[in-house]
Amino acid sequence: MKKIAFSIFLILVVAALALSVFAAAQDSHEKKGRYLVKSNDKLLKTAFAVQHNFEGGFTSELTDSQAKALEQSGVEVEEVVLYHTLAKPSAVVTRTCTPSVQKPWGVVKVNGGSGGAGVNVTVLDTGVNKNHLDLSVKLCKDATKSGIQNGCTDRNGHGTHVSGTIAANGGADGKGIFGVAPQANLWMVKVCGSGGSCWSDDIATAIRYAADQGTNIISMSLGSDSESTLIRDAIAYAVGKGVLVVAAAGNDGPADGSIDWPGANAAVVAVGAIDSAEAVASWSSRGVNDGDYVKEAREVEFGAPGVSVLSTWSNGCYATLSGTSMATPHVSGLAAKLWQGSAAATRTYLQDLAKLHDLHTPGDDTATGFGLPVSP
Repeated sequence: MKKIAFSIFLILVVAALALSVFAAAQDSHEKKGRYLVKSNDKLLKTAFAVQHNFEGGFTSELTDSQAKALEQSGVEVEEVVLYHTLAKPSAVVTRTCTPSVQKPWGVVKVNGGSGGAGVNVTVLDTGVNKNHLDLSVKLCKDATKSGIQNGCTDRNGHGTHVSGTIAANGGADGKGIFGVAPQANLWMVKVCGSGGSCWSDDIATAIRYAADQGTNIISMSLGSDSESTLIRDAIAYAVGKGVLVVAAAGNDGPADGSIDWPGANAAVVAVGAIDSAEAVASWSSRGVNDGDYVKEAREVEFGAPGVSVLSTWSNGCYATLSGTSMATPHVSGLAAKLWQGSAAATRTYLQDLAKLHDLHTPGDDTATGFGLPVSP
């Protein structure tokens, strides 16, 4: 009897929500946001378009009125955190189809430009121009739609730029640009729109997908001031499957503690930005550090080239960008080039190399952590 009564109650809830959907549609001023609906009830999933399914519920686009109606009906909802790509807005695009140099200064600085064979590196970003002559994209997926779809078209350029720093191979003619680990398997899962905004449920879904597909490294040149529980749990899932996760520290410096999430997660390798003279960029986010050479929550782990970085662009040519977005793929590429057979062993090896090339201030500091890892 109770079960029947509960079912009737849910039907009434869905009916009430349907009315709120109609009412919201009449108000052109009420915008939609993305929410995690903490229920797996089939009736609710029928009433709302499901973006992604999670163990604790599903995400959907809701108006404020719909979200309030759910909460008033006893269904808990949580706003989905919006992340952003982390290139500096003042980036200068150089539209030339032959690079000014084949090995950019950052690739030279970390002694990259070779290796990475057999290592899978998944970039979560705005997509990639998979037809770029200098890129060989082995996996191309899109998490910005419902579930995981085929395709990874880059309408922004950021994702193509990041990808080139990791794995550009110079092209079949050998006249193009080279990344840190040109032999690595480059995978792309699109999680950001053309404007550089990235929903955290899309990111979390992509992290889990990449881990399940057998990636070795996940590279995320994106961040937010707020931590997403969906991303936090997805990172734990990926790390549990042996994945090395690398992310940008953020562009909110120079104050200590300005580091972004997910880079601030202790399980994630957070990367700050340096210039060609090894000076820390003023805008590079800093962590909070106790100087003990142990990566803990809200700490930067490495500094890497992130100022005036030349790489591949979505129009098939090249661009020069700055940001911790550009620093991150240098470390992701190094991890591929120097893969030690496991994520834990590779992370330790990179830390040991970074200690040999200390930056900023002696020891483990808030701006560049252990230092700059350089390939032997």
